[in-house]
Amino acid sequence: MQQKHGHNWFSGVDSIRFVLAFIVMLSHFDNVYAEALKRSAFLPVKAVGVFLANAFDGTSAVIAFFIISGFVIHYPCKNGINNLLQFWVRRFFRILMPLAIILTAGTAFGHPEKTVTWSLYCELIYYAIYPLLLKINFSWTTKFIAAWIVAALIICITSYHDVFAFIKQTNNNYQGYYWQFGNYVTWIIGLPCWLLGVLIAENIDQLKTVAFSKVVLYRLAVFTISCFCCFGKFHLHLSYLLTMNVFALILYKWLQTEIVYFKNKQPNLMLERMGKFSYSMYLCHPLVLVLLKQYIELNNGTYLLIVALTVLLAHVFYLLIERPSHQLARGINQRFFFRVK
Repeated sequence: MQQKHGHNWFSGVDSIRFVLAFIVMLSHFDNVYAEALKRSAFLPVKAVGVFLANAFDGTSAVIAFFIISGFVIHYPCKNGINNLLQFWVRRFFRILMPLAIILTAGTAFGHPEKTVTWSLYCELIYYAIYPLLLKINFSWTTKFIAAWIVAALIICITSYHDVFAFIKQTNNNYQGYYWQFGNYVTWIIGLPCWLLGVLIAENIDQLKTVAFSKVVLYRLAVFTISCFCCFGKFHLHLSYLLTMNVFALILYKWLQTEIVYFKNKQPNLMLERMGKFSYSMYLCHPLVLVLLKQYIELNNGTYLLIVALTVLLAHVFYLLIERPSHQLARGINQRFFFRVK
């Protein structure tokens, strides 16, 4: 059985993290192949170009990240947090140290990292309020439903311009982004997605096995819907604010199915290893892309090279920055809160 290893960790989760981070990265690259195919006069070739242009939806991947985060935070803490300060040290240090480095480096380049850091600010808030949510004497299902309703109300009230843009099919005041209301509101909108991960953690031990055919079905469904959400955002005036929290329900079922499946199956070891630096790749790829484009022109011949170099440099960032931040957090806890497993 390959269910868990390390400190309450599930096999397969790191693989999913790498795939999601890779999708986010590709969503921020100008897909030169898609653009070239879309210019074709031959309709089937043009259709392939349209497909490639919408095949990597970064926002959908971020919502899946929220769900995974809720899962990995809650699973080892289902029965309570033994030491609150220890919990916060471990969580905050791992995000804040690499984030501080990227924010500082990004100052000289107009902060390209802003395309991804909005989700990290949400994560930090979730870490901060999780102990309080843990103490609220309602079921996690009730908490999720309440959070989903609150988020839906905020979306309906504050994003009326996106609603009208979709109904009237006009660009007038249309934005379409999930994070368009800034850090003070976005975390509330994303909270029900994060709580879906908590629900997975609550139930995962009771779920025993799942057929691979079901995993494949969910993968195809998630990929197809994510492509539609991307196409809808850019071509149908269908805002991510109107789609993502609904799509999160499908992502929840998919991720739960993946985690259950890998309880008894060995994941791809290469993807598992690469998943260890998924946060580094997610965080630093916008800045790395800006730097690489100063020396390498992005075109049909260099696209794959730039992708490969970005992944490689993200791994270097992990070795030099992210992994030491993990070690520092562990060392602080060992020094002040005894041994951390």
